[in-house]
Amino acid sequence: MKQEVSTQKRHTWRNLLGVLLALLIVGGLGVWIGSHAMPAQAATPQTNISIIGSWLVQAKGAPFAQHVMVFSSDHTFLIDNPEAGDTHTSDSLGAGAWKLDPQHADRVLGVFEEINADRSTGHYTSQLTVTFQLFMQGANAFSGPAEATYYNPDGTKQNDQPYPATLTGVRIQP
Repeated sequence: MKQEVSTQKRHTWRNLLGVLLALLIVGGLGVWIGSHAMPAQAATPQTNISIIGSWLVQAKGAPFAQHVMVFSSDHTFLIDNPEAGDTHTSDSLGAGAWKLDPQHADRVLGVFEEINADRSTGHYTSQLTVTFQLFMQGANAFSGPAEATYYNPDGTKQNDQPYPATLTGVRIQP
């Protein structure tokens, strides 16, 4: 009888140790995964970079220099200038995407598109694609080069070389 109780205790202790060992392994694995994997929101920790927000922008080289840009945390943005800024085409609103340069934390890379129509006929005349690099200058300013290429409605390029521009922005603050 004594031996039977002793064997039962050994089995109980062995089972308990097995459960504890399993919990330690699973817990340790959980801690390791938690410390090495980032949650979806933190996967891009620099998405809170200072580019997010609203900006007054001078686009030196554009048909109308004054613009506003709004950068969102989902890596999209809008750019706008006055509808009457270009007397030939309606090119006031552009939509695009941006990302941080993986090699330089202070550089933002982006592209936006505008659809243009002839003011007199109302017909579709071109699609404008602008690529840019913005270098952050502190939390409230940026500057960088941009290149604009126009495409005909059939998709062929209108300009042989991209038109250069320089974008200089100042954050809109309350």
